[in-house]
Amino acid sequence: MNTFKKILATIVMAAMTSSAFAVANPSYEDVKAAIDNTLAKVEEAKAALDNGANNEAVIDLVTDARQLQKDIANNVLDLKRNQASNVLKQARSALQSNEPQSAKESLTDALNRYKEIKQLYASNH
Repeated sequence: MNTFKKILATIVMAAMTSSAFAVANPSYEDVKAAIDNTLAKVEEAKAALDNGANNEAVIDLVTDARQLQKDIANNVLDLKRNQASNVLKQARSALQSNEPQSAKESLTDALNRYKEIKQLYASNH
């Protein structure tokens, strides 16, 4: 009987632990919203740069976009998301180095990449 209680306790603890630490896969709506929010923030950063906003304001927008893109959680999109994130990083570096033309090119590239991610995700769902 004592062995049975130990086995039962182990099973119960394992079940509680696995369900407590299980990470739910994000829903289609969650991933789509993350893509849309990231795309909107990149567009906002590009528009701000085109309209002559100061570099610090644009850097903040690019940083926000990089944070938002982390919510694009989908195995199919991970590589493309990482590549687009690196382009945003290049844009931020260009802004910090006061190279607005390079930053514009990087933001345009990032915008195109996130649009591609959106299309790819829409075509798979």
